[in-house]
Amino acid sequence: MDLQEFVATTLTQISLGVTSAKTHDDRIAPKIGGGGDNPNVLRTFHGADSVFLVEFDVAVTIEKASADGSTVLSVASAKGAAKRSTENSLVSRVKFNVPIGYW
Repeated sequence: MDLQEFVATTLTQISLGVTSAKTHDDRIAPKIGGGGDNPNVLRTFHGADSVFLVEFDVAVTIEKASADGSTVLSVASAKGAAKRSTENSLVSRVKFNVPIGYW
């Protein structure tokens, strides 16, 4: 997987995850703007509701399995598996924030 494909896949999966979460709670990823007099404060556009950022720092792996040669991007896991296979793996870190409104 080259850098362009990694970035595209990662951003797409983050966007789909946020979209899925937003269907359960509309406070997730609201439209935001500055806080008026204090530019360090984020507020929603539809009112004076405050917004905070939830930070994610995720280790992801890019694995190429020898069985079928496919490439998979997944969240890194420390759990072991009983199945033996030969694979090459690269671990990267992805940090991102998702705004959450609260009122």
